[in-house]
Amino acid sequence: MHRTSPLLECIPGLRHAFGSASEPIPEPFLGVWPEGFPRWKQVHGARIAEAREARGELGECDGIVCFESGLPIAVTSADCVPVLMARVDGRAVAALHSGWRGTLAGAALELVRTLVARGEDPARWVAAVGPAIGPCCYEVSVELAGQFGSPHTRMLDLPWLNAAQLRAAGVGEVELLRACTKCARDEHGAPLFASFRRDGRGLQQRSVIVAR
Repeated sequence: MHRTSPLLECIPGLRHAFGSASEPIPEPFLGVWPEGFPRWKQVHGARIAEAREARGELGECDGIVCFESGLPIAVTSADCVPVLMARVDGRAVAALHSGWRGTLAGAALELVRTLVARGEDPARWVAAVGPAIGPCCYEVSVELAGQFGSPHTRMLDLPWLNAAQLRAAGVGEVELLRACTKCARDEHGAPLFASFRRDGRGLQQRSVIVAR
């Protein structure tokens, strides 16, 4: 079952959902996938593109901003951090995919810089950091941990790091939805999310948002 953010649900007319193992494409958006979405290719970077039309070519990017009513945008993940953002009036949205490379490159900061360049006030935006691999399961090399300023632990908390970047950039409110894509399971023991670290390449989930 897909998940939603209580913070984003408070915005009238806004539609969004985080995918899961049972709903890789959240059910509310199945009818328009993929024809109703722009085309993009994630590359674990920090480039942000603007979506203006369905099937529009965005090229290589890991963040998307959209000011068009009714145009869904999405990011794909299977352990990396999905972030969905919206202006408080629901008339502009953004989505971000941030793995360790994107986090290290400050992809969340770049997304906010892109909004500011468009004349936006980050304080009038809210963000939901969705299900991703948690510090319970994300062990990295000593060298990589050191690059994040964590030389005494090899367990990285990518969701928290992205939330911290968004707060530091002035985003009005940031919600951290704690659910580890690697170890979270339902009452029957089945995985709740697709996980690259658990299963290797294969199933991925989409996180979708649409401006009203």
